[in-house]
Amino acid sequence: MNAIEAKTRSYRGLRGWPPQVVLLVTFACFYFAIGPGNFFAVDEVMQEETAQALILRHTIDIPLMVDARFGRARNWYTVKGPGLPMVSLPFVYFGLKLDDALGSMNGGRLAGPPVGPTEQPLRWSGRLAISASLIVNALAGGAIVAVLFMVGAQLSPNRRAALLMAIAAGLATLVMSEATHFYQHELDALMVLLAFWFFSREKTEELDSAALLGGASLGVAILARPDAVPASVIIWLYGAAVAWKVTRELPDRTSRMIRRTILAVAGPIGAVAGSMYFNYLRFGSVLQFGYTEDRARFVLDVAQIAKAITGYLLSPGLSVFLFAPPLILVLAVGRKAYRRWPLETTTLSLAAVAHLLMIASNKTWSGDLSYGPRYMVESIVLLMPLTLPAFEIAVKRAPRRAALAVATVMFLGFMVQIVGVSVSVSANEVKRIASGIVANNAWVFVPGASPIVYDLEDLAARRNLSPWAFRALAIPDLALLLLIVLAAIVVFGGWLIFLYFKAPQGEPAQLNSRALPIAIVSAAVIPIVIGFALSRPLNQAPDAHAYALINAGLAAQRAGHAVAAEEDYALVLSLDPSNKFACFDLGVMEQDAGRINEAILLYQEALRQDPNFLPPKNNLEYIMRTRFGFPNLHPR
Repeated sequence: MNAIEAKTRSYRGLRGWPPQVVLLVTFACFYFAIGPGNFFAVDEVMQEETAQALILRHTIDIPLMVDARFGRARNWYTVKGPGLPMVSLPFVYFGLKLDDALGSMNGGRLAGPPVGPTEQPLRWSGRLAISASLIVNALAGGAIVAVLFMVGAQLSPNRRAALLMAIAAGLATLVMSEATHFYQHELDALMVLLAFWFFSREKTEELDSAALLGGASLGVAILARPDAVPASVIIWLYGAAVAWKVTRELPDRTSRMIRRTILAVAGPIGAVAGSMYFNYLRFGSVLQFGYTEDRARFVLDVAQIAKAITGYLLSPGLSVFLFAPPLILVLAVGRKAYRRWPLETTTLSLAAVAHLLMIASNKTWSGDLSYGPRYMVESIVLLMPLTLPAFEIAVKRAPRRAALAVATVMFLGFMVQIVGVSVSVSANEVKRIASGIVANNAWVFVPGASPIVYDLEDLAARRNLSPWAFRALAIPDLALLLLIVLAAIVVFGGWLIFLYFKAPQGEPAQLNSRALPIAIVSAAVIPIVIGFALSRPLNQAPDAHAYALINAGLAAQRAGHAVAAEEDYALVLSLDPSNKFACFDLGVMEQDAGRINEAILLYQEALRQDPNFLPPKNNLEYIMRTRFGFPNLHPR
């Protein structure tokens, strides 16, 4: 067999590996491998805790924490929407099972050591349910890359350019760093982009199903982040325009358009109804939302909006051109993209601008705890297809100067993302607060306060490093085995992607398949439906609820379900911070896990409530005698 025959056979072998599936799996494994394995911010904690509540209790109450909202039956609830917690239900369930099987009260190389407030020690890490939930955004990031490739291949006959554009989005924009967190922005961006792909389908026989699936995608985006509404409206109108064009020769055009409209609005209407029901579960009112503080309001302030837009375009702290350098190419080839795809270019541009204006109207438009403009992930993803002409030039290498420019922005973007995933995001906020530049989003315009600068300083000093891979490499265990498996998948997937790029333009040919997009929508919609079916409002009086939680915690503790028991005790302390039984029981769990200092604090709190409460007194004496060599402090 000569070299040409071998190469032809290898290209034909690619037909069994759809490129969009390979992109999704490869990038998802890559994102999870470089992620932190635990959480940075309370926003992430609240959403995972909501999913955990649905699984364990079929309610959505969570332990008291910063930014939680006081609501129904004097319990605490997430301020966020239901989209991401419900989509993550299967992964959190799997993580809880791993917690029960492996006992993660002691932490682990993947999740890291348990950290958090004394009365709620497992809010930030130490649980495999946290690590499992992070798979959601890793998959969402991989899916964004895959769908961008499909969008690019639909717009351009140059498959290599489409592949390169998708890879650039996955490696050189915030799609990469946000895929390692548990914020809603990645899911929001994916579903809006997926709706665009469905609505762009021009086959008459697919009109109804594309309308239903595209509308469902928009519904998930709205449930993930309500500020997806402006872009969703524009994408929906684009779908209507495409359908009108496709049916212009058909005699039953009117009836088809009516049917298409009904199907396409089902998802967004369902999302609005779901959001209202979620409000009812939390606050007893369908119209009461979690964002009630002044800093969370939307205001039509021209000066603020202009400042926010300037920040997102030009500032060293938030500029999309700094944190997603490939978008610079839109400025260079945008006119060419408009000449080739006027309707699509107009739609994507208007949707991105609408999202920007929505974010700019928020008093907290900078995003607070963030690495760059994470609020703008949706706009970044929507604009990436408009860079296709630049990647077509790069693939042809004519002129070479243009190809070099494309390679340069990709390299710079990748380095920016590497810096972002290497250091804990929370370290940025600590420095901003210490510098006194947090108020009124002032840090956005201070060059020395750019997240890139802060992270480079920490990276050079080797402090605040976040990837769980560092922990896995330090002490070999199952986490290291997982890292090796992920690395092997990434290497194999990268090799397949390289073969796709080198293959003749006609190979392989599975890009018109709707299997993957349908699977993505199904994987998002089904858990959401299950989540709403599971959820029920809390109507118990606080005392009765606390009593039930104490009993549930004891039962879980005796059955070896440490994380579930810890959750129950934390909820009791949220309802009644002076509950001596919850303090003692949680202290016992901390002591059994070897977290002696935390156990001492909990025992001391129980004794403050009741100095004659013997169980914590005895345990405290035992710890002081055996660990610190003190004599019996309370002789009897």
